[in-house]
Amino acid sequence: MSDLFSGKSGVFAFLLIVLVMIVSIAIKYANMATLTPAKVSSELDDVYSRIADVRPMSLLKAEFLMEWGNYRTSDECSDAVSASVLYSGNGFEGDVYVVTYADSIEFPGFPTLRRQFRIEKPMGQ
Repeated sequence: MSDLFSGKSGVFAFLLIVLVMIVSIAIKYANMATLTPAKVSSELDDVYSRIADVRPMSLLKAEFLMEWGNYRTSDECSDAVSASVLYSGNGFEGDVYVVTYADSIEFPGFPTLRRQFRIEKPMGQ
C-alpha cells in the first residue's frame, strides 16, 4: 500500500492526472456556463447605465446602439462581447436588447462542448 503513494506506482500518477483533468474541465465549464454570461450581462448593464435617462424609447434605443457599438469594438470589452459581432440574433426584439454568442470547451481526448448563449437586457428598467 505504501508503494501506491510513494510515487513508484504508475497508478497514483494516472489517478492524479485524471483528477487534474476533471478539475480543469469543471473550472472551464463553470467559466463558460456561469461566469462569462454574467460578465456579458454586467457589460450590458454598464453601457445601459450611461444612457438610462434618455427619453423617449426610440431615442434611448438609438443611443444604446451607438454606445454598445462603440463598446463592442473597444479593447475594454470581453471576448464574448467581441465574438457576438459575428452572430446573428443580436439586436432589439421589441424593447429588449439581445446579445447572442457561442462558447465552447475544447479539451484533448473529449468531444468539444459547444453552446450558444442569449443574454437579454430590457430597456427602460
